[in-house]
Amino acid sequence: MNPAAAPMRELEHAAAALQAGETAPEAVLDALAARGARPADAHQQELAAIAGWVADGRLAASLADLLVARLRELQDAQVDDPDDATVVHPLHTSTCSPAAAGRDPDATVVQPGPQPGAPGDEDVTRVQPRASSSPSSAPERTGTVQPTLSQSDSADSWKRVAEAGPADQVAVGRMLKGRFLLEKEIGRGGMGVVFLARDERKVEARDRDPYVAVKVLNDEFRRHPDSLIALQRESRRSQSLAHDNIVRVYDFDKDGATVFMTMEYVDGCDLKTLIRERAYGGMPLRQAWPLIEGMALALKRAHDAGVVHSDFKPGNVMVTRTGMPKVFDFGIARAGKHMGDQVGEQTVFDAGTLGALTPAYASLEMIRGKEPTPSDDIYALGCVTFELLTGKHPFDKVSAEVAMKQGRKPPSVPGLTKRQCQALNDAVAFSGEGRLKSADQLLEGLREITLRERFGPLLAYGALAVAVLAIGAFAGMRYLHARHVNQIVARFNLDDPHHYGNEDLALGALGSLDESDRQQLMLAHGDVIQRYLLARLDAYWNPAKGLYDYPRVQHLFALRERLQLYLPQVDLRRAAIEKERAERQLAAEKKTAAANAPATDTGAQAGPPACPAGTAPQDGRCVALATDREPGDRRSPAPAPAPAVDSGHLQDVALKLTSEGERNFARQNYSAAIANAQAALAVKPGDARAQRLLDKAKRAQRQAMNSISIQ
Repeated sequence: MNPAAAPMRELEHAAAALQAGETAPEAVLDALAARGARPADAHQQELAAIAGWVADGRLAASLADLLVARLRELQDAQVDDPDDATVVHPLHTSTCSPAAAGRDPDATVVQPGPQPGAPGDEDVTRVQPRASSSPSSAPERTGTVQPTLSQSDSADSWKRVAEAGPADQVAVGRMLKGRFLLEKEIGRGGMGVVFLARDERKVEARDRDPYVAVKVLNDEFRRHPDSLIALQRESRRSQSLAHDNIVRVYDFDKDGATVFMTMEYVDGCDLKTLIRERAYGGMPLRQAWPLIEGMALALKRAHDAGVVHSDFKPGNVMVTRTGMPKVFDFGIARAGKHMGDQVGEQTVFDAGTLGALTPAYASLEMIRGKEPTPSDDIYALGCVTFELLTGKHPFDKVSAEVAMKQGRKPPSVPGLTKRQCQALNDAVAFSGEGRLKSADQLLEGLREITLRERFGPLLAYGALAVAVLAIGAFAGMRYLHARHVNQIVARFNLDDPHHYGNEDLALGALGSLDESDRQQLMLAHGDVIQRYLLARLDAYWNPAKGLYDYPRVQHLFALRERLQLYLPQVDLRRAAIEKERAERQLAAEKKTAAANAPATDTGAQAGPPACPAGTAPQDGRCVALATDREPGDRRSPAPAPAPAVDSGHLQDVALKLTSEGERNFARQNYSAAIANAQAALAVKPGDARAQRLLDKAKRAQRQAMNSISIQ
């Protein structure tokens, strides 16, 4: 059996028990500490196995982070063999000297002594211990955890590295840890030198992109053992900051006395170079927006994870060939206190105690030694944004403390609105209380407001106002219409002092309504209208009062037929009027006939001769009268039969009533058809056509009533 397989199986069983909740995390971590460090190859195999378990879903990422942190901690605590250490003198001794820093204002300088506000070096990152953050005071800080035995071992290991002599000269062609082959130098700064390196393990795995960036720390930085501990811890935490705008940190390691960091390789240039070459006169906001937004999103991701960069500046931003900004050097940033509470690990010495800052981009609170907050990064982001838009630092790269004492104000930025200028000025406010608190606020303040957003609320309010007016107008129109209808109905009431004076006004008002309104009105107030029209008919035709204005009666009925109103009582009154008129015409004819009879006055002109009984004068002679009496019947002769009533007019009236009834029947207005048929029969009793209509309408009405079902 392979002896190396047993520890791997034990680790796998421990991870499974940890995932299932069968074992407390502290027990697993203690077991790993008791086991101690593993050979380098076995250590890498265990890390790869843990990554595989996470990918397979067999182990939670948070639990995997605990295991990886403990394994790396144990590995770092392993004492290097002094015989294997190689001492090489540094390549350049003046790179990070004060003189060199003066020549390169963006260089990171690690030295004690100078105050952050000293003139001439505001754009230099300094790393120096703070009095309030001395190791002796660490146990008194809230949330601080005393180092365990393994932590002490790791601290001792870094202390030995710090106390070692000058490290080997690191140059192109050097292989670090038997893995990273340095191929070319791609950058140099105050913290060290950055190389493009090929990861030989990725080459063995046939990875298509085997290149990484390796930052080798210089001796000045390496001589601070606390800084090495802090950078190791913070680099591990920065590994959780997965974001497209953040350079990924892979590891923080050492090879003998050489301390280095491995990071994602970004093919591009830093923002400092971009500003110097392409934005020396300022860049339009539309062109600079992708850079500003990308940097803000990177800081927001870090702040959400509880990490404050603390040294944000153009030199710590890489821009890819496609224009994407990527923020790096979170290794000297400081994780917020709550981050340690979440993962159960509080760094005894954290990067905040280093006092790492660049005066030109450091907030007033950082210069005065206060705890780093996300607002500090917003100040730096505001300064960088000013440089992009104007080509110059808002305070000519003097520190916030000096700028405040001198009463400096941020310059105006051409092309920005008042709202955008205010947001940018708030980002670089000297006082933390007046400064923007998040990157989101800066983005929102700088974002260009579209026409839709600018006028959208006005249009929305306008549309709402139009809708309210439309609803009000509709309601008003409905109210006025209802009022108009009520006024029409009221004036049909004969008791109303303003009632219609004649049928033309009354039926004209009904004609002003549409058909649906007229039908609704007839259903609701048909009796009122019928009473009014009957009264108008009485005003024109009333034999008792000697009123016989038949033309006005015909005019009224013509108006009623034109509106097609259902008025059964008016139809019956019409039939009665027609009958009365026919009888009156008959009486008039009788009277005319009597007036034309021969006169019997002796003084008058002699008329036809007197005729004997049983005869009558006709054409100047006596003609015998036909009689059905027997001879000898001495009764008076029967009077001559009355002339036949002229039924032609009554026939026309009955025909009109029947035709109207048939039209109502076709419209399925059976009640109106029945009323028309009954009126026709009243004018002409026994009319066959009217009788058929009456029977047919009654049957249809019964069928319609029977078909109605009540649910």
